[in-house]
Amino acid sequence: MDRIAAMNAFVRVVEAGTFTKAADTLDVPNATVTRLIQSLEEDLKVRLLHRTTRSVTVTPEGASYYERVVRLLADLSDIESSTRLSQGKPSGKVRVEAAAAIGAAVIVPALADFYRLYPDVEVELGVGNRRTDVVAEGIDCAIRAGEVSEQFMVARRIGSFKFTTCASPAFLEAHGTPSSPDELAARPTVGMLSARSARAMTFRFFDDKNETELALQHRLVVNDTNSYVAAGVAGLGVIQAPDYAVREAIRAGQLVPLLADWCTPTIPVHVLYAPNRYLSAKVRVFIDWTIALFDRHESLRLA
Repeated sequence: MDRIAAMNAFVRVVEAGTFTKAADTLDVPNATVTRLIQSLEEDLKVRLLHRTTRSVTVTPEGASYYERVVRLLADLSDIESSTRLSQGKPSGKVRVEAAAAIGAAVIVPALADFYRLYPDVEVELGVGNRRTDVVAEGIDCAIRAGEVSEQFMVARRIGSFKFTTCASPAFLEAHGTPSSPDELAARPTVGMLSARSARAMTFRFFDDKNETELALQHRLVVNDTNSYVAAGVAGLGVIQAPDYAVREAIRAGQLVPLLADWCTPTIPVHVLYAPNRYLSAKVRVFIDWTIALFDRHESLRLA
């Protein structure tokens, strides 16, 4: 039995909650994980997990063993990471999750620079608005906009952004330019679904004296920021989108900013990773690179 492989498989099963998810994150067959756990229990002469057809739970002995094994694996990873960093050659696959718009507008265009610095690191980038379980799905780090709801994750704030209310030149020519938020109710608008509530997000504004939150009747609602911006460029209605997502369209004259005298909320951006998994060299350099990338970005640097 490979003791380290068995310990790692056990930790993944505990964190993922099922043998199948653990096998997926380890990229090995389900039978391999099962065999490793069985060998570990036979060698220790103690049952670590209770198994049923629907779930896996940790025994009291397994919970105690888990706490010690996590620390041991972290120390081992620390030794390996320090050695690799001293050699200056981080390598391997980094699994990253990010919102679709951040992935398309910020991360992907800059990845050539990352690969120039770290040619032996492979990035697997998952994009979308679905809030995944970082630990259960084996994700090394996630870049999330908004407040962090995961209580047991390390969350490092790396940036922030505001929203820009805008519309296409053709739309404004046909419907006129609004001079206050209240005038938006009389014009076609496009809504963006919230990943948390599955409802269209309100348009929010404030100035020195007033705060306005509008729940508008949209002619179109989408669940992806890239499609949202495309709808604005196509002249389907007024949109209120993240600054970084509409920056290029505004520069190209495809969108026109509106209601410049009214501010919008500041939204934080964090990088999240599991606290019980020591940052390997490959993950550490990716996070450091991302922090520097956001700091250089005029629409995303920390306010």
